[in-house]
Amino acid sequence: MTERLSNIELLRLVSMLMVVGCHALGYVNENDLTDPEGVLKLIVSQFLLVCVNVFVMISGWFGIKASWKGLANLLFQVFFCAILCFLLFLAAGLPVSFRQNLAPYLLFGSGYWFVVSYLILYAVSPVLNTFVQNASKRDFVIALAAFFLAEFIFGYLLDVGHFDYGFSPLFFIGLYLLARYARLYPGKCFSMAKRYDILIYIVATVLSIFGFYFGYKLFGMGFHLNHYDSPLAVAASLFLLIFFSKLNFKSKAINWLATSAFAIYLFHTNNLIYPYFKKCFEYISSSFTLPVRYCVSTLAVVLIALICILADKPRVLIWKWITNFFKDKQPRNAIQ
Repeated sequence: MTERLSNIELLRLVSMLMVVGCHALGYVNENDLTDPEGVLKLIVSQFLLVCVNVFVMISGWFGIKASWKGLANLLFQVFFCAILCFLLFLAAGLPVSFRQNLAPYLLFGSGYWFVVSYLILYAVSPVLNTFVQNASKRDFVIALAAFFLAEFIFGYLLDVGHFDYGFSPLFFIGLYLLARYARLYPGKCFSMAKRYDILIYIVATVLSIFGFYFGYKLFGMGFHLNHYDSPLAVAASLFLLIFFSKLNFKSKAINWLATSAFAIYLFHTNNLIYPYFKKCFEYISSSFTLPVRYCVSTLAVVLIALICILADKPRVLIWKWITNFFKDKQPRNAIQ
């Protein structure tokens, strides 16, 4: 079994915390750019914008090794979280509906948009990996340039729908290949001191903030700079990933937490849980002044993430038992 790299596992956790932060921010601070609170909201949201891109790029960094076992593990986690939420509400005597509260999260609807997009990426990953293994560096660069040029024109500028602001599996494919290239061909661009990597993440985000702010003020639009498929968001995501890849430490605690990082998304976005998630941050917003509000919200985000991780741990044990059970059932070689 391959040992997990704690630096990347930490990034996996950070990206999920960012996802929760993004979802909470709209309830913590509902202001727009007409006042200072709205400007603060813009700043925070842009620094959190890399969350989904980074999570996908981590898959590209290592390369997806598609297998039926890996697919079953992913689907088992999705089903476990959805069913657990449903059963908890059912046991508590709260109103639930199989059609509205469970079926959409068992891939019979649009409950988890990320899961559907990621499953498509997972399905095509063997083809992507074959291209990566056989393409020359030059061909790889040409393919990436062609993809992101098309994405820039038809996704970012024209928004014709195929890239869907960065929510689509097509965009995930581009992120996957970009991260694979950065890992396989670091060159000078991706081999700088890590302080430059984090600086690029900050500069790209600050440029995005200024571009959105002045675009909104002067032209009444933010030039799509708050979307996942923004070129600045892609650059910030990539260099944040590269920064974390250069950290060097080991932590069993981080590795243990990160095995359930995806559950943070699966639990808190469930439509049974999300109304309570929303009320939590609306209460924080109405109960505290702005500086305290952000501090309390940060603590709440961490607490919610921790609860989601702990709720997923029985699933980890059950899956381990299942895999061990079937491993024991496999026929043994008769030759001693």
